[in-house]
Amino acid sequence: MAANSPAQAADKTDELLQLHQMQLTQAQKIRLLYGKAWFQIQVDDIDLAMQTLAQCKHMSQTVDSDTILFSYYSISASAFSNLAMYQRALENFLESYRIARLMDTEQYVRQTENNIGHIYLKMGRYIQAQEYFQRFYDDAKARELPSQMATGLNNLGEAWYGQQLYQEALRAHQQSLAIREQHQFTYHSSWSHHNLGRTYLALGDIQKAQRHLTLAIQIRQQSNPSESIGPMLDLARIKIDQSDWQSAEPLLTEALSLAQSSQRFQERADAYQLLMRYHQAQENWPAALSAANQYAQSKFDLLNRQAQIGVAFYAAQLDLAAKDNDIARLTQQNAIASAKTESARQQMLTLIVAVTLVGVITLLFIARIRAKNQQLSQTLQHLKSTQRKLADAEKMSAMTTLVSGMAHQLNTPLGLVITSVSTLKDRLSQTKEKLHNKQLSGNQLSRFLEEADEILALTNRNTERAADMIARFKLISTSLESSEMKHFDVVGFLNDRLQLLKRTLNKDVDIVIQGEPVEIYSYPDVLFKAISQLLENSCEHGFSQQQAAQVSIRVIQSGKNLTLVYQDNGSGISKDKQKHIFNPFYTSQLGKGNLGLGLNILYNAVVHILGGEVYLEPTDSGACFVIVLPLKINNHSINSD
Repeated sequence: MAANSPAQAADKTDELLQLHQMQLTQAQKIRLLYGKAWFQIQVDDIDLAMQTLAQCKHMSQTVDSDTILFSYYSISASAFSNLAMYQRALENFLESYRIARLMDTEQYVRQTENNIGHIYLKMGRYIQAQEYFQRFYDDAKARELPSQMATGLNNLGEAWYGQQLYQEALRAHQQSLAIREQHQFTYHSSWSHHNLGRTYLALGDIQKAQRHLTLAIQIRQQSNPSESIGPMLDLARIKIDQSDWQSAEPLLTEALSLAQSSQRFQERADAYQLLMRYHQAQENWPAALSAANQYAQSKFDLLNRQAQIGVAFYAAQLDLAAKDNDIARLTQQNAIASAKTESARQQMLTLIVAVTLVGVITLLFIARIRAKNQQLSQTLQHLKSTQRKLADAEKMSAMTTLVSGMAHQLNTPLGLVITSVSTLKDRLSQTKEKLHNKQLSGNQLSRFLEEADEILALTNRNTERAADMIARFKLISTSLESSEMKHFDVVGFLNDRLQLLKRTLNKDVDIVIQGEPVEIYSYPDVLFKAISQLLENSCEHGFSQQQAAQVSIRVIQSGKNLTLVYQDNGSGISKDKQKHIFNPFYTSQLGKGNLGLGLNILYNAVVHILGGEVYLEPTDSGACFVIVLPLKINNHSINSD
């Protein structure tokens, strides 16, 4: 059913959950919901899929199973990867990798390393991809697993190809193909043929390149036709370069049909771009214009889909956080009520004992106590009502501040995206009118294509800017992401990392680190993020009018704590601003590109992740921040979700 109709499979999952509600365990319900989320992704119901995944994550808090949480991040990462949202996919795969390592299950660890390598490959980070692929291959070779060995060699070949090490890539793909043919892994051999075709093309051997690409297409069309789009486009490029128009056109037509039916937005855009080049080479300007229009629409569809899934994901997470807050508040109220009930019970036992000893006098005390209890009950109800109203008001205020801040920051890039798309639509309409009136020249078409490319580039930049803002908004939370706990010397660590950071600052800053070596057990990457936020804050605000910028960091060990005293010689922070500096979206340079998140990220990193505290120390000049950290972090008391 899942293969023929994912929508029906999702409905069937709901029926099973409804029918066997009482018989299923919590873990079984979660696994069924994961299947439902996967079906929803397949039918493009991304919003519902994200809500289902958020529900699974919430339910998993009561289940002691790392595989449940591992599946959540893996499925989320796959959804992002399918829409070319590689940064989001990487974040989720890294979290699943952290969980897999805690599970100490070699299969999950190696498979996740391979997934991470693929994301780095898509992002063009070939050296990092090679490191993960090498570990995957070495493990498969040690355990003599031919299928995984062939996969590892194929992946290593792609990493070397990306680094333009074509001979190394050729040897790896040849070895991968030999293993797959020896063990009759026919379908998987198509990947080796595809990559051999690309590699031979890079080496200038056109004949061998065409032969391997043709084999890749034939194998994939027998098992999974949509996977044949890639080799089809590569083969079509060769045909266009050879001016073999008769062979190139059917390849492009079939690739477009497969990309359209399987909703592969990126490959559809690549196919239309290649079709535009095909018509330009033949000087068929109307057809080239039509292909350019379809290419622009495909890119817009991809960007729109990426924006939808990003908003749906974070909206689901925000809704889940709000529900958790409500549960915590109700739990606290129940604890208070239980304590009051226990206190009343103890008082009643005392009264019963007193009745046996005192007699008539006890009756008077009972009457007085009943009156007092009634008054206390009324007072308690009043306090509960007041507490409820204050909590609701505080939550609404925080939510209003967060939403308005996000909306304000996202307004500019999204406004530019809308303006760019509107402009492109107007230009396209003008060009169509000229074409219809037979007034369109080749130069006019070229100018239109150049303008369209510039507008699409502007749209892409602002979409990436909006995505970057959302990623920076995510830093407000206390997520550990891929950071690992380890023992490290704070003075040596800061000396090494800050020298690299200085090169990226927009000011020439003299940084001096003072103190004896102190080793702590904590999260070095999170500590570096906190110090980086302080340096960026000094450069953006404190050193705006300062010529000789100086920063000193004193490292002091005191008992079981480590104190970092950060002091700059900038303009300082006025008293009226000091009480707001750790609030999100608060900045003294609003409208100048600053989000006002730096010191809020610092506060969350120090307090919620590192288990310490941070405060602003009064000083006569500049700004002085004090960070107090435990020498050994107690990660059981810190929310690492």
